[in-house]
Amino acid sequence: MMARLRDHSIEPFRKAFVLCLLGFVGTFAILLASLAYLQLWRGDNFRLLSENNRIRLEKVRAPRGKILDAAGAVLADTRPCFDVLAIPEEIRDYASVQKSLAAVSPLPESTLASQVENLKKQIPFRPTLLWRDASWEAVAFLEANRIRIPGVFVQVSQARLYLPGGLLPPVIGHLGEISRSELESSNYGEYQIGDWIGKTGIEKQWERYLRGRDGGIQVEVDAYGRHVRFLNKKEPVPGKNVVLSLDSRLQQAARDGLEDRAGAVLAMDPRDGRILCYLSQPSFDPNDFVRGISLEAWKALRDDPLHPLLDRAMQGLYPLGSVFKIVMAVAALEEGVIKPGDKILCTGSHRVGVREFRCWRTEGHGWMDVHQALVESCDVYFYQVGQRLGIRRIYEYATRFGFGQETGIGVEGEKQGLVPNPEWKKKNTGSPWYEGETVSVSVGQGALQVTPLQVLVMISAVANGGTLWVPSLVDRVEYPDGRIYLEKEPHARSNVRLSDTTLQEIRNALRDVVETSRGTGKRARLECAEVAGKTGTAQVVRQAEPKAAYRTLAKAHWDHAWFACYAPADAPEIAVVVLVENGGHGGEAAAPVARRVLQKYFELTGRAPPEEQRVASYGAAPAD
Repeated sequence: MMARLRDHSIEPFRKAFVLCLLGFVGTFAILLASLAYLQLWRGDNFRLLSENNRIRLEKVRAPRGKILDAAGAVLADTRPCFDVLAIPEEIRDYASVQKSLAAVSPLPESTLASQVENLKKQIPFRPTLLWRDASWEAVAFLEANRIRIPGVFVQVSQARLYLPGGLLPPVIGHLGEISRSELESSNYGEYQIGDWIGKTGIEKQWERYLRGRDGGIQVEVDAYGRHVRFLNKKEPVPGKNVVLSLDSRLQQAARDGLEDRAGAVLAMDPRDGRILCYLSQPSFDPNDFVRGISLEAWKALRDDPLHPLLDRAMQGLYPLGSVFKIVMAVAALEEGVIKPGDKILCTGSHRVGVREFRCWRTEGHGWMDVHQALVESCDVYFYQVGQRLGIRRIYEYATRFGFGQETGIGVEGEKQGLVPNPEWKKKNTGSPWYEGETVSVSVGQGALQVTPLQVLVMISAVANGGTLWVPSLVDRVEYPDGRIYLEKEPHARSNVRLSDTTLQEIRNALRDVVETSRGTGKRARLECAEVAGKTGTAQVVRQAEPKAAYRTLAKAHWDHAWFACYAPADAPEIAVVVLVENGGHGGEAAAPVARRVLQKYFELTGRAPPEEQRVASYGAAPAD
């Protein structure tokens, strides 16, 4: 009974076991058949795929944002180019690769050897840049020789393209490959080896906006690096455009006026600090840096006696000459050491101790008040005013006007300049201050050192009633489609706080510098608007003869020519500063350049005809 029950209870399980066993055997048989098919019939095909096809991640560089001028003209753009890269794990013979690349590489042999050797230290599967912006000949060679140079390939990329013709100010800056020290900095956390970044100027200052976000593609390639199929793609995000306050047409006018002379031409809107023109000459072509400048070319730029790498507008330090008399007149009137009608006799020279200080007019100007002294730029008048003020009050007013300190333009490399005082001299030379040094500083000479940008801030403050604006080169940042992302607001640094009486006295005198026959700045005169300004002739070396004999000296020892002005005189909307290195007299060399910029400005605003009668009809200007 029990035996029959046991047999009966086991029977269902036996059937289930048999069914499971049959299912297992069937499944195993199918797997074996599939493996046999893949191995015997498709094995060669899959072996070729495994050996020859690889998955490659390729970066798609985002177009860098444009740099535009105020009128929308493109100053810096992006153009397509070809980069040459290598994947270390795909290279079998480094020596052979180097030999093949040497035929088309623009790099010096030693640099190329270093680049190829450096591949051994890189992440094996990550593409590493060998050189940028390959020539068409190099691209054709590499594409035709993929089999002979495995692991090396060409990738479409972008390169910077700058406005040619020398109109770009050096403050625009240039790009360069990111360095190892920069990669280790927290400021460049998202960057990789081979990325290009802003190295100087606007390109560096506004890097975070100009740089887009790179995309990438995941692609299957064969043994020769040829694309077999695309697997995935992430679109790049273009950088934003930076719109400057500069106007290229004013830049061209400044360039035409300065011609081939060294110097700087700047213009600012005195109402808000926007820079309208920024020319430093001679300069360099930032396109030379696009492919990576060679060591020899870099040395040639660096050692050029004309110093094209120097941004004369904010890095050049010069004595200011008679333009500094504006500061002197303000200080004297505000401190009460002179009154508007007080007269001082100019006999052509002024003795301090055993030294005689001459006026530029050797026969003297006669009796002068402050108005006449500014209009005719009398040195002797300001020698004596300087003695009455003393160096400490001169220092105080010079620093109030922004001299001896950065303007705050925000671009690396700006120089502070120097306003000397007794403490500075004692610290640096160990010697006491002498009264003759006060006399020299009173006419913008001696140890006084300024930048043209500081002078622009000063003359703009006179034009607007005393506000020292932080100079601004950028108006706004835009999306590529023109929508505004960010607008830059004007920023006032301080206010000189001039009395109305002083301000009116100075402004009347500066207007007469240009608008009267005895003024030294008559060559800046316009038909469409009154101009107010001040000339300056700054000595480079002390001369044994009067200033009129400067042309007998070597050109490097000629005086620097200055002119600072604004217009219209009664409602200023543009201020201009011109420096002509070793140009001679300010009224002769610098004032006509300023006039050219002013003329173009009023043409652009519809208040002057395109062609106006030249200043030759006004006759020769007095020397200073």
